[in-house]
Amino acid sequence: MKLKLLVSAVVLSLVTTANGVAFAQTPRNATTPTTSKQETEKINNIKKLIEITGSRNLSQQITTQLIAALKSEYPQVPQKFWDTFAAELKPDEMIDEFIPIYGKYYTNEEIKQLIAFYETPLGKKTIRILPEISRESTAIGLRYGREAGERALKKLEAEGYLRRR
Repeated sequence: MKLKLLVSAVVLSLVTTANGVAFAQTPRNATTPTTSKQETEKINNIKKLIEITGSRNLSQQITTQLIAALKSEYPQVPQKFWDTFAAELKPDEMIDEFIPIYGKYYTNEEIKQLIAFYETPLGKKTIRILPEISRESTAIGLRYGREAGERALKKLEAEGYLRRR
């Protein structure tokens, strides 16, 4: 139970920190074919934006940090699990899933403006410091999730729903 709560907190943290501008409640299917020249240009601009912002690298860094945190929290879990878990995380597939989300919330013109911003000194600084902000935010998210999970477990135990082993 404790592991499930922690993993849920980790996943929430990963999603919120790695994809600040890539949120949606119901994304379109990433594999929907497109023939429109404008749509193709927009997709290419989204890919450029994702590349410029370093989202792929940031996702990989956060994943590595989260696995390390989980490994230290659960040393009894065999290395084979962590290796298999890491191999199942495919950043390119995840990036492809982001494209329709960006497309849903941004016009092609807005994407071009974002690209222009990230090519400015402030935009470059933002990209440069984002991994550190994410690392620190992830640590807070992990701590917060762990503490909230412990409080919830204590309440459920006090109400007779759970017994500590």
